[in-house]
Amino acid sequence: MIDRRQIKNWLCEDCIFVFQTFGKKQNGRPRKYFCPSCGENISVVKYEADRFNKKGPKRIYQPWTDEEMKVIEQVMNGELLRYQAAIKLGRSIKSVKRRIERLNEERVKAQ
Repeated sequence: MIDRRQIKNWLCEDCIFVFQTFGKKQNGRPRKYFCPSCGENISVVKYEADRFNKKGPKRIYQPWTDEEMKVIEQVMNGELLRYQAAIKLGRSIKSVKRRIERLNEERVKAQ
């Protein structure tokens, strides 16, 4: 079974690409991570949604605003990818994915 503590999310600020790595540091020195999209390591930074960087309760529920729903509609229309919307909104990729799934379920029930 995969130990989730070893999975790290990274963001390449050049090409706005989020990727994951698995594993620990080797020999105690920091590892350099390269973006799989552009191949650079200069602008690769650790990625976590802003809501998870704060100390305190683990879950902070914030309702979806109309502006955020417009971005979700862009994802559903194919204009944006999920991770791009997550970066734009300051939410996790998983929360964006779940919101799209719930909207799709509501649309199916309405038909």
